[in-house]
Amino acid sequence: MKADVYSYGVLILEIISGRNSAKTSWGGMQKLLLESAWQLYEEGRLLELVDPEMGEFPEEEVIRHLKVALFCTQAAANRRPLMSQVVEMLSRDLRLNEKILTAPGFFQDPAGTSGAPSTKKLSANSSSYQMSSVPVTITDVKPR
Repeated sequence: MKADVYSYGVLILEIISGRNSAKTSWGGMQKLLLESAWQLYEEGRLLELVDPEMGEFPEEEVIRHLKVALFCTQAAANRRPLMSQVVEMLSRDLRLNEKILTAPGFFQDPAGTSGAPSTKKLSANSSSYQMSSVPVTITDVKPR
């Protein structure tokens, strides 16, 4: 299920960064972990996301895990890899096609602060907000 892949990507980011994805404070700025990860990726500074408590680590392997996490958290669910593809990306020495990597799904208001949609108050008089949407499938299981 694609939602599981998204969650797995967020989990990878949380583990490597040592940060909670729900917190909006990152480096003294009001940014979500996912938003910060994407910005650092675009700036070629992805290793700055790594928790300093990790000490020494294999840089190439950590960068690979962070990039796979970004593939898993793309805004469009149909662009995310299947979990079997994630396992293959992490366990084999495959070249990741970063040309097809797109921005992750996160909420951002025009003022530049980010947060979960539930933390923002929207009203008819409020300014417009930009929000990425991700299709969700809900299965209602009923006994026979």
